[in-house]
Amino acid sequence: MRLLAPIRHSLVLLLSVTVLSGSLVAQERTQEQDIFAQITAQSSGGNVTITQPNWLRNLVGKTTFHTARSSVRTGYRIQVYTSNMRGAKQEAYRLASQVRGAVPELSAYVTYSAPFWRLSVGDYGSRQEAQQQLNALRASHPRLMREAYIVREKLRSH
Repeated sequence: MRLLAPIRHSLVLLLSVTVLSGSLVAQERTQEQDIFAQITAQSSGGNVTITQPNWLRNLVGKTTFHTARSSVRTGYRIQVYTSNMRGAKQEAYRLASQVRGAVPELSAYVTYSAPFWRLSVGDYGSRQEAQQQLNALRASHPRLMREAYIVREKLRSH
């Protein structure tokens, strides 16, 4: 029984510290988000007046917001090409042109994420759907799709 008392005290202390630190973090985040109040409060000797519409003030400090025209969801694409070699950009665009010529209904995306240029095609909601399309593309265009594989990406729908 004597052994349980120190453990109980340690748990109570740990729980108290966790709750207190969580409260401080939430308070700090609230202060960080209202930049207008910070600027006004931190003025040294002068007056700072910030005038802006309420909708703008509500957007400042937000990490994400959605527009009515587009939304982002996670899905799959077929990555046809990736390289960081000299001429990779030109090769990615050349292959994108070939893909558009061979399969015009397929969307092609050339992207750059340092240090790689990539060509991805399609917008698929499930991995199974992407795999079926990849199998069909490999059967109809084996040279173009010989190194293709499925990647998970954020898809933007309009």
